[in-house]
Formats: sequence, structure tokens, C-alpha cells
Amino acid sequence: MRSTVNWEDPGLPERDGVQNSVQDLDFSRDGEILVVAVANLVLIYDAKEGDLLHRLRGHKDTVYSVAFVRDGTRFASGGADKTVIIWTRKGDGILKYTHNDSIQKVCYNPSTDQLASCTAQDFGLWSKEQKSVAKHKVFPRVLSSAWSNDGKYLALGHENGKISIRDNKGAEKHVVERNAPIWCMAWAPNGLSVGSSGSNPNPEVLELLAVGCWDQTLSFYQATGVQHLKDRKLHFYPCSLSYFSDGEYIVIGGSDRRATLCTKEAVRLCAICDKKDWVWSVCAQPYPVLDGGNGDTGKAKASPMVAVGCYGGSISVYTLNFSLVHGLHQDRYAY
Repeated sequence: MRSTVNWEDPGLPERDGVQNSVQDLDFSRDGEILVVAVANLVLIYDAKEGDLLHRLRGHKDTVYSVAFVRDGTRFASGGADKTVIIWTRKGDGILKYTHNDSIQKVCYNPSTDQLASCTAQDFGLWSKEQKSVAKHKVFPRVLSSAWSNDGKYLALGHENGKISIRDNKGAEKHVVERNAPIWCMAWAPNGLSVGSSGSNPNPEVLELLAVGCWDQTLSFYQATGVQHLKDRKLHFYPCSLSYFSDGEYIVIGGSDRRATLCTKEAVRLCAICDKKDWVWSVCAQPYPVLDGGNGDTGKAKASPMVAVGCYGGSISVYTLNFSLVHGLHQDRYAY
């Protein structure tokens, strides 16, 4: 695999000795737009060209999280001003609500478009059909969150190492206890296939959650809280992880100042990039479906892109080029 820099923005200048770190970033579902949380701003970029399209100033303090809805028509942001803002794709603010503490994470349900917003004291669930935000108390601080692909489960990662798996109404169903902060998590796009055999060509597919813990491990859990595979030792603090759309690869960023490409079982393949600062956020672009040229749509795919945001404020987008492997023998391959 070769990675090439598509574009790079050095970020906002340092002010009063404080770096304007990239807190979070997310692609729209069509992969055309990249939204970035940095300082008290939300930046909207053309994902391919790197043009800064909009600089949104709706927040009064640091923005910690951004997330697109499944159809890409709008996105949410939340931050230290205790406020969640929902924006259109073009940057128009259309709705705002508040919590009593800083918003650590926002994420949209991929099935129902329900929005979860998480803080140190509670998490809220909101949808267009509701007149108010349904809030649920939590302890301690929520650091990470993710909806399952079927929209039935919301996973919360806590500061004390607790992983709470809840239903889409907020009720806690399963708990996993670890011994360090749960800094990042994501559900595998294709889940875990079980029960496959010659007599059963249609295996059951279970939701599978990847968890980045600050005991320097990556681990996997089913929605029931049952662990799948052993912990993978990373030898660095994972700050962000993102699955490719096909679920075959994971990108992990963290204290090793790299964005690392891994298999879906978290076996390290290669470094996508090396940075001067901690990699604070990574996001794999959803695979765009292209026109094949002769009316053959829905088959050709562009080379995938990965967005990387650093503690020092830089924002980069890399294109990944995978070479075709023609043959394998022990530790050698032909291409």
C-alpha cells in the first residue's frame, strides 16, 4: 500500500501559547465534504481538493465533536460551551440545544437519524419527532460513543474504563469493565459472521464493537458484552479509530504520532503517515460509487481517502493506493 498526500492544511495559528488542536473530523456519506472541529470553530472542506468552504462560528468555546447524519444533508457539533448545534451541509445553523456540562461526543444513529450527545454527567437522545431531548444520567465522564449499524445499540466509553451498551431508548443492557479510559470506539460495518458452514451458507451476523483503551490495547466485543479475540497490544495510546466502508481495514491514530492501517482483526499492516504531534482524530472516507464511463454505474470505486487531524492543528487527507497481490508464499509475495 502506498499513501499520497491529497492535501494538507497546517491549521490555525497558535494563540497565547495554546495550540488549536484538531478535536474531531468526519466525512459526509458521499465522501465529498469533510467537517473538522478545531478551537471554537467548525471548518467545512471540499474533501478532494482541500478548499475551505465555510468557517462556522456558532460555538463560544472549544468544539470537541462533529458527526454527519447518514444522508449527509446535515451534521451536528458539540463542545465545551455545553451546546449542540445542528447544521445544514452548507453551514446554516438550524437547531440548538444545551446540556449542563461540556459535550464530549455527538453521533448519529445510522438507522433512525437519532442524535446522541454525551457529557460528563449525562447523555441525550434527540430526533426530529421529539419536542425535547431525552437525557439519561451517567457516571463517570463519557469519552467516546458509537451507534451499531442496525441502530439498536449505543455504546458509551467512560473515563474509568467502563463500556456501557444501551438500547436506542437509553436503557443499559450490558456492561464491560476495563482498567483505563475508553478513548475511542467504532462498530464493524459488516459485523461478525457466525455459524457459517457447508450446510449453512447464510451465517448469522452479529454486531461487533472495536474499542481503543488507554491501557494501550484494541479489543473487540459483541453487543452482548462478550469479548471476541484477545486484546491487541498497540504500544501507544489510541486516540481515534475508523473502519473502512467494507469493514476489512481499520485506521488507528494516537500517541505514536502516526495513522496506522490495520486489518479488521487489528493486525498492523503499515503506517499511512508520520506526524510531529499526536494524531488526535482519523476518519476513513466512505467509498464513493463512481460512473464506470459507459453507463456502468455502481461498480467502479475511487481509491479510498483517510483524513488525519493532529494535536498541533494540522489537517491532512491521504489517498491510499493498494497494489494487486498476484501470489503469496510464506513471507514473500508477487505483485
